[in-house]
Amino acid sequence: MANLETHDEGDARILAISGEVDMDSSPDVKDGILGALKGASTLKVLLKDVSYIDSSGIAVLIQGMKDANRANVAYSLLDPSPNVKSVIELAMLQQVFTIEESGG
Repeated sequence: MANLETHDEGDARILAISGEVDMDSSPDVKDGILGALKGASTLKVLLKDVSYIDSSGIAVLIQGMKDANRANVAYSLLDPSPNVKSVIELAMLQQVFTIEESGG
């Protein structure tokens, strides 16, 4: 089960995802990303509180990036949790995504 919250910080929209992103919750995450893209110039997907992500979750993040590119919205992954980071690295996608670390 994933929880999603959206808020604006300056000119960036932040979509904070927490919990598990798996086959069951991926459709909700996809809808959340699409909704957050509307009217945004920058979308940062905050992943620091994601405890688990599977391949369907990674696929949704990739689709979100493609949708953002089509909408001309800057898209990045913000503070991926160690679990998310390891799956991204295992799939060798760290060069595909723009990954930001807030350091805080």
